[in-house]
Amino acid sequence: MQQINTLIKPTHRCNMRCKYCFHEKYGYSNDLLDIDKLKKYIALLCSEYDFINIIWHGGEPLLVPLSFYEEIYDFCDYYDKEFSFTIQTNGTLIDQEIVDFFKRRSTNFGLSFDGLNNEYTRGNTSKILDSIGLLQENGFRPGAVLVVNKTNVSNLIDEYNFFNSMGVGLKLNPMFIDGKAKLHKDDLGLNPDKYIENFVNFFRYWTLDSNGKINVATCNELVNLILNEHSGVCTFNSCLGKWLCFDSDSNIYPCDRLCTSEYSLGNIDTLSNINQIFESDVFYNLLKESVEKRAKCIDTCEYYKNCYAGCNANTILNKDDGYANGISCYIHKGILERIKSYVLKCIENPQGLNPQYVKILERAQYRRR
Repeated sequence: MQQINTLIKPTHRCNMRCKYCFHEKYGYSNDLLDIDKLKKYIALLCSEYDFINIIWHGGEPLLVPLSFYEEIYDFCDYYDKEFSFTIQTNGTLIDQEIVDFFKRRSTNFGLSFDGLNNEYTRGNTSKILDSIGLLQENGFRPGAVLVVNKTNVSNLIDEYNFFNSMGVGLKLNPMFIDGKAKLHKDDLGLNPDKYIENFVNFFRYWTLDSNGKINVATCNELVNLILNEHSGVCTFNSCLGKWLCFDSDSNIYPCDRLCTSEYSLGNIDTLSNINQIFESDVFYNLLKESVEKRAKCIDTCEYYKNCYAGCNANTILNKDDGYANGISCYIHKGILERIKSYVLKCIENPQGLNPQYVKILERAQYRRR
């Protein structure tokens, strides 16, 4: 089955301005994506792919009227294709009407929420907590992205316990210095060694938590990479050709972090076939750079199969940050050096460990038989 994953930004508008927002460098236009151009984009995807995973992104996608989404979902229904939908939101605009609509349309919710430290970095904490409760009351199991920065890096265990108590899945993203974060390096800038140390302590705590009931995507991904040498997330893969980003100006990019003109793969107005974007000079140069980077990592790094040279966007955007292969590589390698042998030992005796962790260990044992 041919699959494509795509972020769609129906608007660049945002009703919040978190202190580290990387989107600031792209601007916050109030323009709404032309619905006919979005239909053309989806039609071109349907001509080549059997499964289309759509993530509504922004800006803040819930600033877009539900009538816009209704028309697009109806349009997708005409195609004999399999669609998956998620909406990534800051959670401040969720109400019963929105919940009912997206439930009827089988759309999952992802939240951006910084937990115990949210009021400082993002604000509107009480409203977001109310939205989480409303989603859960209506049968959703939302997960949240928590951005780790200078103010919360020492409290990862407390953050995990907070999310675990709510039954909300969690993904930890170390803050990168881009967009608005450049203005807050002093109060939010993350020391990578501090992150490695605290994440490893948290990781061990997570593995031993027999009361663990939530999915912690960051931990799951690392364990899968260590035991199975596989992860489905773009953080540990080359996503070129697997992910696309379609913005409110109808431009197509390789991902939502490479959304400036130099990385544009084309505009929907000029395309008659989606494969044209993969034949562009921009895509070819990105692919060439990715292949060369991975070839170097294969030759020089013992952890290649536990990270697969990481994210292309991180490599490009971090190339002048003072770290040999970028700060993301430095962090991942530092974590793997400290947890790999520990994870391999756990598979020999998984008794009394976090149930979520045990599931991964048991699957790994089954594959090894």
